Amino acid sequence: MKIFTLIFCLLITSVCFAQRTSIEGSVLDGDFNKEPLAFASISVKGLDINAETSLDGGFELNLLEGKYTLIIDFIGYEVIEIKDVIVSNTDIKLNPVVLTSSKRSHDLVSTINEQ
Repeated sequence: MKIFTLIFCLLITSVCFAQRTSIEGSVLDGDFNKEPLAFASISVKGLDINAETSLDGGFELNLLEGKYTLIIDFIGYEVIEIKDVIVSNTDIKLNPVVLTSSKRSHDLVSTINEQ
C-alpha cells in the first residue's frame, strides 16, 4: 500500500508541474496607420484553443510545450498563419502581426464606385 501511495503522489506531482507557457502578441491594422486591431481572432490550428485581441490589439495564449501554427483572422482581412511557433518553458513575445484588407473587399469597393 505504501508503494502504491508513493507512485500515486509522484504521478500527481508530475502532472502539477506540467507547465503552460504564455504566448503574447499584438495585431495591427495595416490599412490604417498600423492602429491596434481590436477583436481579431487568434486560434491554434488543429486545437480548440482560441483568443481574441483586446482593445489595444493585444492577445495572450497559454499552451503546453510543443510546435504550433497560429491563425490570425479578422473579417474583411487576409488570414495570416504563423507556422512552427515553438513553445518551450519560457514565455514568448511575438512581433506585431499586421493584417491587410482582403482583395475581394477592394474589388467590391471598386465595382461599386465604377457604377
